[in-house]
Amino acid sequence: MPVLTTLPRRIGLILFRAHIGNGLAVALGLVVVGVGFALAGGFAVAVAASIGALCMSIVDQPGALRQKPVVFAATLVLASLITVLAALAKASPWLMAVVIAASAFVAGVMTAYGKRAIGPGIAMMLALVLAMGAEGGGLAEILQQAALFAAGALAYGLFALAYGFGFEDWDRRLLLIEALRAFSNYLRAKAALYEPDSEGRGAFRQMIEVHSVLVEKLQAARDAIFDRVRTPRQRRRADALIALSDAFETMLSTDADIAILERAAHRHLMRRLHSLTCHLADDAESLSIALHHTWGHAALPSHAALHEDIAQEIARIDRAADAETLAAFRATAEKLRRAGTRMAALVQSLNGDLKTAPSKLLDLIPFMQPHPGGLSVLRSQFSLASPSLRYAIRLSLAMLAGYALTRLVPHFAHGTWVLLTIALIMRANYSVTRQRRTDRVVGTLIGCVIAAGLIHVVPLGWLMLIVLVSVAVSHAYGAVAYRITAVSASITALLLLHLLAPGAHPLFAERIVDTLVGAAISYVFAFLLPSWERRDLPKSIAGLLAADREFAAAALTRGPAEQVYRLARKRVLDAVGAMSGVARRLADEPNSNRRVLASLNELLGANYLLASDLVSMQVLLRGRADQIDAARAEELLAIARQNALADLSTTPLGAAQSNRLRRLSGAELASVNAMTIMRRRLVHIEKSASRVAALAARTLEFAEK
Repeated sequence: MPVLTTLPRRIGLILFRAHIGNGLAVALGLVVVGVGFALAGGFAVAVAASIGALCMSIVDQPGALRQKPVVFAATLVLASLITVLAALAKASPWLMAVVIAASAFVAGVMTAYGKRAIGPGIAMMLALVLAMGAEGGGLAEILQQAALFAAGALAYGLFALAYGFGFEDWDRRLLLIEALRAFSNYLRAKAALYEPDSEGRGAFRQMIEVHSVLVEKLQAARDAIFDRVRTPRQRRRADALIALSDAFETMLSTDADIAILERAAHRHLMRRLHSLTCHLADDAESLSIALHHTWGHAALPSHAALHEDIAQEIARIDRAADAETLAAFRATAEKLRRAGTRMAALVQSLNGDLKTAPSKLLDLIPFMQPHPGGLSVLRSQFSLASPSLRYAIRLSLAMLAGYALTRLVPHFAHGTWVLLTIALIMRANYSVTRQRRTDRVVGTLIGCVIAAGLIHVVPLGWLMLIVLVSVAVSHAYGAVAYRITAVSASITALLLLHLLAPGAHPLFAERIVDTLVGAAISYVFAFLLPSWERRDLPKSIAGLLAADREFAAAALTRGPAEQVYRLARKRVLDAVGAMSGVARRLADEPNSNRRVLASLNELLGANYLLASDLVSMQVLLRGRADQIDAARAEELLAIARQNALADLSTTPLGAAQSNRLRRLSGAELASVNAMTIMRRRLVHIEKSASRVAALAARTLEFAEK
C-alpha cells in the first residue's frame, strides 16, 4: 500500500507543473488554429496560418494576463513585417543580408525591455528563418502568405487570451504550486545543514542555490497572482502567497545561528532539528498536492511530539553546552516552532479561513516585477556601454556570418537550420550562450536518433500525434531545461519534413552538421563585444549593499510600516538571488579571477546570513512584543541601525567603530529574557554587517587587480 500511495503522489508532482500546463495549452491552441484554417481553406492555408500561430506561441508564457495583449500585439506586428521583408528580399542575397542584420539587431536591442522582450525577438528570428525556407512567388502570393501568417498569429493570440481568461485561476494555482514546491526543496536543503554528517560549506552553498530558485518562483507567482485581486478567489490566492512569503521569512531566520550550531557537538539534537525540518518540507509538498483540487480543505499534521523531543534534548544538554551554543539551540527551536505557526496560517489562507486578509492591507502592484517601457528605453541603449546594444551587434554579425557561409558552401551548410541554431543559442551573456550551445548540440544529436527510430517504427498516420506532443514538450521546457527543448524541436522538424515528403530520405546527417556549424559560429561571436559579468561586478555589489541598507533600516525599526518592511524584505532576498546568479555566470566566464570568485562566494554567504539576522529581529519583535521594553528596545535598535547603515554604506571601510553594542557575558546568554535575546541578536547583526562590508570591499579590490 505505501507504494500505491507514493506512486500517484510522485506522478502528480511530475505532471502538475506550470510549464507542462503551458505546453499543453500551446499545443491545444496550435491544433485549434490549424484545424480551423484547414476546414476554412484547406491544407495549404492551414500550413501558412499554423506557421504564424507557431511564432506567436513562443511568447505565450505563464504570467500576468493584462500584459499579454501588448506582447502579442508587438509579436504580431514584428513577425508579420519580417515575414514580408524576408520573402521580398529572397531574390537578392544583399537585400536578404540587410533584412537578416536588421532583424537580429532589433531582436537584440529589444532585450533592454527585460525578459518579456526575449520572446518577441525569438519569434522574429523564427519567422525570418521560416520565410527564408519557404518557396518563392510574386508580390501577390507573398502578400497572401503574409496575410495568412498574420491571421494565424492573430487567431492564436485570441485563443491564448480566451484560454488565459477562462483558466486564469488554474494558471495561478499552478504557479502557487511551483512556489510551494520550491519552498519544500528549500526546506530540504535547510534540513541538510542540521544533518551532523553534512559537508557544511557545500550544504550551505546548495541551500543558497535553492534559495535563488525559490525567490524566482515566488516572483513568477506574484506577477500572475497580484495582477488582479478583485474576486474572493483571487484574494484567497494572494493571501496564500503572502502567507507563504511569511513562512519563508521565518524559516530564513533560523539560519542566523547556523555557524554556532554546526560547531556544536550535540549530534542527537541536530538530528531532531533535521527531522523536524524534513517534516515541514513534507508539509509544504502536501499543500502543493492539495492545491491540485479546488474542493476540500487542506490540513497539516501536528508536530507537537517533535517539538517536545527537541525541548527535552535542550534541557538535557543544559549543563554540558556553553551559554552561546545553548542560546543558539533555543532560538532555532523557537523559530522552527513559529515556522509551524506560519505554515498553519498558510493553510488558513488556502482554505479561505483567515480573519484578516493581508492582501487588503497592502498595495500589491509594487511587489510585481517592474517592466520598463517607452521609446526612451531604446534611445538610452545607443552606447557601446549598453549590454543590449553590444548583444544586438554581436547577434547581427553572427547571423550575417552564418548566412555568408551558407551562401558560399550551400551543399555543406543549409541556411535555415544554421541561422535558426545561431538565433536560439546566442544570448546576451556568455554563460547562457555557452550552456545553450552544449544543450543544442546534444539535443539535436539525441533528437535525430529518436526521429530516425520513430520514422521506421511508427505508422505515418500516428506521426502527427507525436509531432503535437513534441511541440508541447518544446514549448514547456524552453525556459526550464533547454536540452529537452532541443531534443523535441529536432524531432518536430524532422518528422514534419518526413510528413511533407514521405518518400524523401530524412537529412539527419545534414541537420547535425548544420547544428554544429551554427553552434561554432555562436561560440566564436560570443567573444565579440562581450558583456563580461566581472565588468559589472562593482555595480552588482553596490546594488546588493543598497538592498541591505534598505532592509536594515526597516528591520531594525520597532513596528515598521508593513508595506515598507515587506518591500525591503523582498528586495534584499531578490538581491541575494541575483548575486548568486552573478557568481554562477562569473564562474563560467573564461579567465575568471579565482580570488574574485572565492571572495564573491564568501560575500554571498555572509550576506545571506545578514538577511537571516535581520529577519530574525522582526520575528522576535513581533513574536514577543509583550515582553519587550519599548524605550530600551528603541535605544538598542537605534544604535545597531546606525552602525549597520554606516558599515553598509558605499565606503564601508570608513564606518565608525565607536558606540558598538557590548557582547553579552555567559550568564546573560543563559537568560531567556526577550530583551537579552534581542541584544544578543543585535550584536550579531553588527558583526554580520561589518563582515559583509569587509568582504564587499575585498571582492572589489581583487576585481581591480
